[in-house]
Amino acid sequence: MAAHFKLTEEDSGFLATPKDASILFAGSSGTQTWIERAQDGVVRIGIQSVGVATGDGGSLAVSIEVGDQTAKGEDGPAPIEYHLNASQSVQLLVKAGERVAFKAYPSGQGAQILRTVVWASDLGAAKT
Repeated sequence: MAAHFKLTEEDSGFLATPKDASILFAGSSGTQTWIERAQDGVVRIGIQSVGVATGDGGSLAVSIEVGDQTAKGEDGPAPIEYHLNASQSVQLLVKAGERVAFKAYPSGQGAQILRTVVWASDLGAAKT
């Protein structure tokens, strides 16, 4: 019978987003979406994910893809039943009226993904 893993209080704390962030996705799989702004601005996109190693050497990774660029974060390898957490964020300039498409998703190897949060936060107007 497969083990049923649950989020711990520590996992929930790790998944907390910055106070000024908007949550774009919460679940286990990740998202493919876009953002746009009325004015030029700098936006931070972040992903945080937690999981549990289901075998020795289990690992958890997260990725943010914008265009042909990818930023990654990871945790592991870890012993069986170890709680894993991975995060990554990127800052990008979003031009007024333009859509910036991106993907943000977790992947696990020998791990069960418990929860993933993707968020965005406006850092201010672009400096010229």
